[in-house]
Amino acid sequence: SSVAPSLKGAVLPGTNLTGSGKRGDGDCFGTGTFIASLIAARPDDRPDVPFHGVAPEARIFPVRVSDDPPKIQDHAWLAKAIAVGIKDATDAGAKVIAVGLVATVSVPELRAAVAYAHEHDVLIVASASPAKDGQLAFPARLPGVVAVSPIGEDGTSNGTLGTQPSLAGPATNVIGVGPEGEGHRVSSAPQLAVGFVAGAAALVRDYHPELSAPDVLQQLRISADHPSTALPNQTLGYGVVNPYAAVTTVPDNDQPVTPPAEQLTVPLPERPDPAPAQRALWWAGGVTAAALLVAGPTIALAARRRREK
Repeated sequence: SSVAPSLKGAVLPGTNLTGSGKRGDGDCFGTGTFIASLIAARPDDRPDVPFHGVAPEARIFPVRVSDDPPKIQDHAWLAKAIAVGIKDATDAGAKVIAVGLVATVSVPELRAAVAYAHEHDVLIVASASPAKDGQLAFPARLPGVVAVSPIGEDGTSNGTLGTQPSLAGPATNVIGVGPEGEGHRVSSAPQLAVGFVAGAAALVRDYHPELSAPDVLQQLRISADHPSTALPNQTLGYGVVNPYAAVTTVPDNDQPVTPPAEQLTVPLPERPDPAPAQRALWWAGGVTAAALLVAGPTIALAARRRREK
């Protein structure tokens, strides 16, 4: 909601898919505003209100899909609506798209919209947590989309998962803002985790504009607080998003370099000269003969004396 004090100046008109108007910057339900505040809430001038979004200079292009999301039953329609929102946000120049709604089925329009966003170097961040266990989560399940797992205050995943998550984010007792009025709210919902990951992605894109969307995802992965298991973890993916580390970790942009082939020449050893060895043998033979000649009379003398006795 553009009238939320913490989001003043941050929310664009957006688009409305509910049929109740053209602008998308109004919010009757409140979840969209709450997620937007996690991403882009501006710092409060009052020193006793230390709250702001992860990327407080980001701008929000809102897409209003439904005024009562829990009542959506037609998930094929929802998937198509999400597809329209992704394409509209891409055309509006968004570089990170946060999708809090979860469709349990995929449709060609949604796959095409995700591909369209990828072609325009847009990173899509979506909730991996459907309403019921056993359901699938779209668009989080589609290739290239950052699937986000919700975690509780103890750091473990506390939601159902409809796909393998890429990253995890806080979703329990989170502080945010409502659609209008002063003050803050505390809320718990799986889709709130999307706000933290999308905010971190927006922050990385601002600090490192040279990074492509896949590179931003890689930056978020390597800088996350990794679980002490093999990666990706089944419920946490590559770990809990860490916005500070994501910005301060130096990206590895160097292209792999193949070292030039080394041309080694190993010279053959010179053919040994047999003369020194032959002279050594001759000398050794001479020494042995001399020893025998010297020892001969002694031995003969010793033998003669034995015979005389």
